[in-house]
Amino acid sequence: MTLTTIIPDAVEQTEKVLYNHVCATLSELDMEVVRNVPPGGNWMNLPETTVAKSARLTQIKKSGGRTTYYGRLNGTMPSYTVNTYFNRPGNGTFIHPLQDRLISMREAARLQSFPDHYRFRGSLSSRYKQIGNAVPPLLARSIGTMIRKGLGIDLFCGAGGLSEGLEQAGHKIILASDSNPHMCETYRSNNPKTKVIQTDINKSEDANILLENIESELQGRTLKLLAGGPPCQGFSTAGKWNPNDVRNSLLFKTLDFVRALEPEYVLLENVPGIRSMQKGKLLKSLIESLEAEEYTTQIYILKAEQFGVPQRRRRVFIVANRIGISIRDPDVRLSSIARGKTRYDAHIDVDGLPPPVTVSEAISDLPVITSGEGHDVVEYETKWLNSDYQRLMRGMISFKDFFGKRTE
Repeated sequence: MTLTTIIPDAVEQTEKVLYNHVCATLSELDMEVVRNVPPGGNWMNLPETTVAKSARLTQIKKSGGRTTYYGRLNGTMPSYTVNTYFNRPGNGTFIHPLQDRLISMREAARLQSFPDHYRFRGSLSSRYKQIGNAVPPLLARSIGTMIRKGLGIDLFCGAGGLSEGLEQAGHKIILASDSNPHMCETYRSNNPKTKVIQTDINKSEDANILLENIESELQGRTLKLLAGGPPCQGFSTAGKWNPNDVRNSLLFKTLDFVRALEPEYVLLENVPGIRSMQKGKLLKSLIESLEAEEYTTQIYILKAEQFGVPQRRRRVFIVANRIGISIRDPDVRLSSIARGKTRYDAHIDVDGLPPPVTVSEAISDLPVITSGEGHDVVEYETKWLNSDYQRLMRGMISFKDFFGKRTE
């Protein structure tokens, strides 16, 4: 299977095309690195002659570094976390499991569980951020099924992963907002029935305009769900935390909308590091603020691979409701990945559940491309399909059928 036909936009048919199958260009040294890393391997597998050519590799070799750096994916396991740097080999495990290149945008989107009809727009650099920063839709779907269905809004919507999952769970997102124009462009093109507002809610005037738009869309109806994933840069385990980061305040800006709109449910998503931020005081303060508004609050720490996402990604979901009910945990459907002392010791936890979706199941049907190549719209042939996860992403089987067959 090779990538050959480019389809003009005017004749696109979703079931016959593939979007965003483009990968980043590698330098000569990076290509040498890629060729020397085996499936499941990393910088530790590189020969000394290659390491000596790079100051960064030399430093990593000398002092040690994350075992995800310069990693090649293992096709028989879920991927490591997909972040915004999957256009660089040195910032994670983003080398294709079989081909000597980095994963493409569509492959990263598959690992995030975005359906294939979802097309990312804007600049190339923005698309990497859109995909890497997104909430995996299948993970969002799992938590969305625990919340009573109704009208919802998505603050800090990004490219729309959280909304996509909530819509799949039966919610109706009537308005979404983000400060990034490229993310709004992607969201709008994939959700034409949802009103999208580009705004910076750190600015009082913008926040007031956004509230007016929400009230206009509601037309007096009850807001069932206020959802959002405030930017997590200040909470990430990668790098130093900055308690004064203005982006951290966006988490609490959300409370202004909660007070004004009084939704029945509030759903906030973030990275696990939020639990330790400011020695736990930040999360405690947030929960106390919600409880002061008479919300019952629960916290979930979910493993993405247990809900159908072919990726080892951990996320915190804060769910609050003002109707005084206890929300049960989302249904765990697949086994998790147990971590060992080293990356090579990681294994599927034997707990009686079906195994998680692997990298090969997720992307092995996609056309072969070379480093720096690919096209934004190409022809796709159904004969390439070789897994039920791929059929799910292509919209050929339902969510229920996918997990039903996997349980068999």
